[in-house]
Amino acid sequence: MKSFTAISFLAFASYVAAQANGGPAFDPSGAKNVGNGQGLQFIGAQCLSAADCGSGCCAGPSGICSGVGAQTQAGKTGCGFVSGAAPAAAPPAAAAPPPAAAVAGTASAGGPPFDPSGAKNVGNGQGLQFIGAQCLSAADCGSGCCAGPSGICSGVGAQTQAGKTGCGFVSGAAPAAAPAPAAAAPAAAPAAAVAGTASAGGPAFDPSGAKNVGNGNGVQFIGGQCLSAADCGSGCCAGPSGICSGVGAQTQAGKTGCGFVSKRFISRSRRSLL
Repeated sequence: MKSFTAISFLAFASYVAAQANGGPAFDPSGAKNVGNGQGLQFIGAQCLSAADCGSGCCAGPSGICSGVGAQTQAGKTGCGFVSGAAPAAAPPAAAAPPPAAAVAGTASAGGPPFDPSGAKNVGNGQGLQFIGAQCLSAADCGSGCCAGPSGICSGVGAQTQAGKTGCGFVSGAAPAAAPAPAAAAPAAAPAAAVAGTASAGGPAFDPSGAKNVGNGNGVQFIGGQCLSAADCGSGCCAGPSGICSGVGAQTQAGKTGCGFVSKRFISRSRRSLL
């Protein structure tokens, strides 16, 4: 209780001071998530460090969770803000060490340093890793982008910033992808939910997202194909071919903006009404 009270007091003091430092005003409904380091804070609310934010970006000058593509808009000065009131990151549990070579504090081959609090997600291929933490391949990252030169989860729109060399990094320590069982092949994806290259322009689809195309469950990651926004975890299915995108990057790399809806999706919706 004393620890919680201390953190609450520090967060309040930081809130008062930060509002005077510039940048957009905080959304006060996020006060309960300030400084807990659980990655629950939404965009527009206060943060003491990137560990608070679901987006992985705590932007200056005052500490506000931001989408990576919008980190320098509306008076913000970019990701990387850390408040003096931020609690120190807890060390990873000894019983669950990261895989070999998945170490972390600084990037060993260039690019930005890794956020060490993501060590538990390195190399598990479950798409749980947040932006700014280490990855062995895109399968680790919630954003679907593991950027070189050292392997760091990145927003697609920021994949070449801060010394990064773009999505597509795969470490020699990355586990080999398990082959899909033969029995599951017919139901792997709806017709026309192909994968590999975009058939009508824009970036190529990440083929590992084929299982999420057209199911409308909102589990498709950035870079995977979509038939409508209902497929995408980001809520943005960008044209011209239907690819899940971060909102801030919806017109980059040949994309034509959010709002793409496949004719096949419309046709299937009509049939379900008959």
